[in-house]
Amino acid sequence: MKKLTTVHSKGENYSADVIKDDDGSIFFVGDFDVDWDGSPNWQKDPTGQPETALTHNGKPIDSERVAGIVLPKEARKLGKILGCKATASYKGKTIPCVVFDIGPSRKLGEGSVKLAQLLGINTHPVKGGTSRQEITYRFWPGIAAVLDGVTYKLR
Repeated sequence: MKKLTTVHSKGENYSADVIKDDDGSIFFVGDFDVDWDGSPNWQKDPTGQPETALTHNGKPIDSERVAGIVLPKEARKLGKILGCKATASYKGKTIPCVVFDIGPSRKLGEGSVKLAQLLGINTHPVKGGTSRQEITYRFWPGIAAVLDGVTYKLR
C-alpha cells in the first residue's frame, strides 16, 4: 500500500488519506452525503441535478436504481474513473458499485440513493446520510464496473 495524498473536505472540515492498494484500487474513508442526481426525483435534493457525469445509453445514471459513488473532481487525475468499478463499505457490508458522478471539492463521500439503501443509510436528501467518516470508498481506475449485467463505459 502507498499513500497517494491527503485530501480535505472543504465543506465538512475533515481530511482523508488516499491510499493505493496492492491490487491497484484506491481508497479513502469519508462520510456519506446522499446524491439524488440523475433520478426522477432529483429535485428533492437542494443541490440536485437532472444529469450525471456518466451516462448509459444516452441517459443519466438513475441514483435511485444504481449503486454508485461520487468522487471529487480532483480524482480525475487518477485515471479513467467515471464508469469504473467501485465498492462502498459500512458496518460490515461491502456493496459493489460504479463511479457515476463527479462532485465538488468541498465534499468527500457521496453515494447514490440506491447505495444508501443497500448500506442501511437514511436516504433523506437533507437529513440523511452520515456526518462521520465511517464509509470506505474504494475504486479501480481503468476497470469498468459491471452491475446487474450492465458494463459501464469508462471515461
